[in-house]
Amino acid sequence: MTVVREELLQTLMDRMMSVMRLIRYHSEPSLPVLSPPHAHVLFITMEKEGISVKELAEIVGVTPGAITQFVNHLCERGLVVRENDPNDRRIVRLKVTQKARDEMEQIRKGSLASASRLFQVVTDSEIQQLLDILSRIDTSQLPKHPDNEGRYVGPS
Repeated sequence: MTVVREELLQTLMDRMMSVMRLIRYHSEPSLPVLSPPHAHVLFITMEKEGISVKELAEIVGVTPGAITQFVNHLCERGLVVRENDPNDRRIVRLKVTQKARDEMEQIRKGSLASASRLFQVVTDSEIQQLLDILSRIDTSQLPKHPDNEGRYVGPS
């Protein structure tokens, strides 16, 4: 990688993080606050309803003991509940509560309002261009699959 490309990529990452911080900073102060790691764990739990603590730890890339601390915090706040697996009582499944869904919707709306204010300096067309670029990067990382002739190709 060239020095110029490395500098460009570092600047891009810094700017992306800065924009995300600005969105959070300018969101309504009355919105519920979750740390980014807690929000990440909650998003995964919402996405994979009924996930086990072990599965969640694997996805997040931490030990089950570490993820338990995050889950305990979310349970204390009434955002997640633990339920025993009906087929294997050794497994505890995580479910999000309605309170969590309501809070996440508030956060989503607040973040969208904040982003809307911040992005007033760019046109819809520019937003679409940025979205197209980020989508191209994102989809390039999806697993490849065989086509009809057995060649491996990108996402369909």
